[in-house]
Amino acid sequence: MQKKMTIYEEVEYLKEQILQKYSVYDIILFGSLAKKAARKNSDIDLCIIIDTDNKRELVQKILLELDYTSDVDIIIYTPEEWQRLKDDKATFANLIYRTGVSLLGRF
Repeated sequence: MQKKMTIYEEVEYLKEQILQKYSVYDIILFGSLAKKAARKNSDIDLCIIIDTDNKRELVQKILLELDYTSDVDIIIYTPEEWQRLKDDKATFANLIYRTGVSLLGRF
């Protein structure tokens, strides 16, 4: 990363990096940035919908591969989990679905 980016520019940059390296179903921005309520020290919360057998390992791999300066938190759901959980109001997936923003324009 060469120039100082705004946090929203960094979100876009992260999205492009992820799309270059992974075949994802969706990338969802959630948390304060999705609500346009970012503060100076806000982190970037991303939910990635992707096929994987080991979510924890994949999160670590993605975080190691990405170029970023802000704090980044990633949560992963498989497409099957996402379809099953996004409409269940008792799940975190539902909160992400209701308040998040698809960076790929999927919802």
